[in-house]
Amino acid sequence: MKNKSDPLTVLIEINSELDSLVDDELIKACYLIQKEHQYDKDRNTVKQIQDLVEAAVVAKTEAN
Repeated sequence: MKNKSDPLTVLIEINSELDSLVDDELIKACYLIQKEHQYDKDRNTVKQIQDLVEAAVVAKTEAN
C-alpha cells in the first residue's frame, strides 16, 4: 500500500474527486516525467509534457 502522502496518489485522488476529464494515465505519465528529472539542474520537461498532452487530446478527438 502506498503512503497517503505519495504525490501521485494525491493527484489521482483529487482528479477523481473533481470528476475531471483528465485521464489518470496522463497524470501519471506527466508526474513520472517530472519525477525522473526532478534533480536535473537544467531540466526542461515542458516540451515532453506538452507532447503527452497534445497526443492525449488528439487521441480523445479521434475517439469521438
